[in-house]
Amino acid sequence: MEETNFFKKANTTQHLIYSVCALAMIALGIYLTNHYYAVKFPEGLTPTSMCDINSYFNCDIATHSKLSNIAGIPISIFGMMIGFIAMFGYMFQNPRFEKTLTLFLTVNFIGCVSLFLYSLIALGGLCPFCFLYYVFSSALFFLLFKRCKWGGFDPLYFLSFGVIILIAAGISFSVTNSKMEKISKIAPSLIGQFNNLKDLGAPSFESEYRLASATEKFEDAPIQITKFSDFECPACKALSEQFHSIMKEYKGKINIQYFFFPLDHNCNPAIQRPLHVNACNATYLSVCLPEKFPVIEKELFDNQANFSKELFLKIAKREGVLECFESKETKDKVAKYLGEAKPFNVSSTPTFILNGKKIEGVLPTNQIKILLDEVLRASNK
Repeated sequence: MEETNFFKKANTTQHLIYSVCALAMIALGIYLTNHYYAVKFPEGLTPTSMCDINSYFNCDIATHSKLSNIAGIPISIFGMMIGFIAMFGYMFQNPRFEKTLTLFLTVNFIGCVSLFLYSLIALGGLCPFCFLYYVFSSALFFLLFKRCKWGGFDPLYFLSFGVIILIAAGISFSVTNSKMEKISKIAPSLIGQFNNLKDLGAPSFESEYRLASATEKFEDAPIQITKFSDFECPACKALSEQFHSIMKEYKGKINIQYFFFPLDHNCNPAIQRPLHVNACNATYLSVCLPEKFPVIEKELFDNQANFSKELFLKIAKREGVLECFESKETKDKVAKYLGEAKPFNVSSTPTFILNGKKIEGVLPTNQIKILLDEVLRASNK
């Protein structure tokens, strides 16, 4: 009878490493899956996640990316199931299982490396829990790759593993559809929550930085949105894309003004540690271009992954605002706008004020539209 290559030959330390890695893959997969659903399908106006360590390590940067899911199925499901399959190894402990598992771990390893590079290059940041998954799954891959002899895989195990993963994906797809249906029926609850929020009023002055201007005077539009945002915040980028889309649909009825709240200790006294270290410079640049603000706002968010002092200087020179970018007056203006965050107790981005009601984080577009339609209905305009 053929002897197993890993479980019978591995020492206690190797068994422990194997178990820790497999359990970590399961735990991280569960967390990332729950985080995906919490962010993509929130059931209320209360923020569900504060996973924002700094501009590079940020959960939402991955959640809002195009590769976070396949047909609505979070990719974390696949990683979680590979962790479960690895734990099944203790039940079977034979070479055919190990070789087949090693094949799946190889594919998983290639996927992790690809996602890691995509995050760093395309997204300009990294989800910390994703990174931990990459570390533990890679450690398990190399542990088996080094110990397990190659020579094919067992078709029965291969098929079994595939069926297990497909079943999990099918369940996840069903959960996604269920949540989408639930979101479509959530209007009464969402409107009730919104109406029960305290009316905080409007900032003490109107911002000269507008994304949408239905009326010259800010408070004359039926829909009034004040957005507190940070150009280096991935969730702010996602909300900006939503607003640019919504602006077209509610054209003539919506005013959106921008108040700066960079999560950067270099200009924001509310931030006590390095977080988004390029956000202040990005803000200074945008402050110098009020007449082109919607354009420069989009350009900055589009180039979020490439932020650097050199980039801002290049744009400032191109736009002829280099002196403004480096001036004390610009820094003082940013400080003035930052001061408007205090009455609204703004502590995170994005935060926006919809007709006096404070909403934190990013909501699905259809939920935002539910609230905008309610505001229109209440205003009778």
